Amino acid sequence: MLSRRFLCLLALATTSIVAPAADFKAEPGFERLDNGKDLAGWTGMTEGWSVVDGAIHLDAKKAKENIYHEKAHSASCVIRLEFRATEGGDSGLYMYGKQFQVRDYLTAGPKRYASFAKPAGQWNLLEFDFSDSMAVVKLNSQVIEQAWKIGIDPKKGLGLQAEKGDFDFRNIVIREKDKK
Repeated sequence: MLSRRFLCLLALATTSIVAPAADFKAEPGFERLDNGKDLAGWTGMTEGWSVVDGAIHLDAKKAKENIYHEKAHSASCVIRLEFRATEGGDSGLYMYGKQFQVRDYLTAGPKRYASFAKPAGQWNLLEFDFSDSMAVVKLNSQVIEQAWKIGIDPKKGLGLQAEKGDFDFRNIVIREKDKK
């Protein structure tokens, strides 16, 4: 019988073949923050972070700290990205310096997100629709938070957290709502 860990690794290997992130094109009005080739635009200690098969890859054993995109975003924007975790993985995203937990929700919780999450090794889509510093958060097109409050540091761009377990992030896009 195949172990769950083997099946997760197999899923990681096969899902990257289906939709290469380097070929991703942002829809009109959205700006892509990752380029699918390298860590250009990302700041911080990048040891343990790389780009593998078009996705930003976190090697949790090697990473020393979080990375942030150099472009700050407003409190009135839409941010979308895809992520996949290894089994039991626990990471996060920072918006204005406040963390939103990104995990293998099926094993690491919170349980209220688990029914909308795909298993470890599969891509999940997260969307944050911010208005007046509050976001409606969707996981795989299902609302999981009605009013998640953004942090208080407007100088910080989107951050990716180095914590527990390997992660991949791809197709990271942003659309400012109030362009002047």
